[in-house]
Amino acid sequence: MNSQTLSSFFLLFNIKLLILLQVLPIGSSNPEEFYKTCGNKFSCGSITNIGYPFRGIYDPLYCGSPGLVLNCHQNEITTIQIINTTYRVLGIYETTQTMRIVREDVMRSTCPQDMVNTTLDYSLFDYSGTNTNLTFLYGCPTLNIPGLSLVCNNGYNGVYVLSGTQGPGKCNASVVVPVLVSAGNGAGGPVNSTSLDQVLQQGFEIRWKMDGKDCNNCIESKGRCGFNFATNRTACFCPNQPYISATCSGANGTRSSSGAIFFLF
Repeated sequence: MNSQTLSSFFLLFNIKLLILLQVLPIGSSNPEEFYKTCGNKFSCGSITNIGYPFRGIYDPLYCGSPGLVLNCHQNEITTIQIINTTYRVLGIYETTQTMRIVREDVMRSTCPQDMVNTTLDYSLFDYSGTNTNLTFLYGCPTLNIPGLSLVCNNGYNGVYVLSGTQGPGKCNASVVVPVLVSAGNGAGGPVNSTSLDQVLQQGFEIRWKMDGKDCNNCIESKGRCGFNFATNRTACFCPNQPYISATCSGANGTRSSSGAIFFLF
């Protein structure tokens, strides 16, 4: 092995070692720890007993999908980050793999304060069929805009909200916010000034795409579900050997290569 090849090998080794240290339990490289540390359920306010593929922000990284991390504020409010936007979680419904969320900025003000459209990570989520859109237009000239005129404390004059999805047109900016059709807005119907806050704060529904079959098989075999960073899929952590497997002993007997779950040479 020449010096250049040897240097490349050690560089690759060090990179993979850093990755390994990020996902292994602190102070331990024993795979038995995966089962022990992924037994927590997330509870905060009205959001209770939520397990994989979600995890709490302080749980080990390998206990849930990296895009499904829940944070608890003052033991009452649950939030999640999606594409650098903070959403308040109003409900999580595991049987249908849906959740109801609302932009945190519209919980503080009728007008969205962050000048970005509501956007999902489509590798993880999709909208359910229960939503419609509202468009907020900012900095509009004096026009005959068939929408609800608003006064917003965000530096913009000439603010309107319309049903549906629209670009800014002759206005300075536009922000699209989904809402529930059942909130009284209706698909393409007029926006009611007396109920706009209520419509916005009821949020909208999204569906997470992660297949729950592997996790269900794991739980049925007395294992605990975790996240496989090598394959971006579910791993099964077992209380006994093999500690990392497709299912635990006593179920299908299927065994995966435990050494390849998080760290591959």
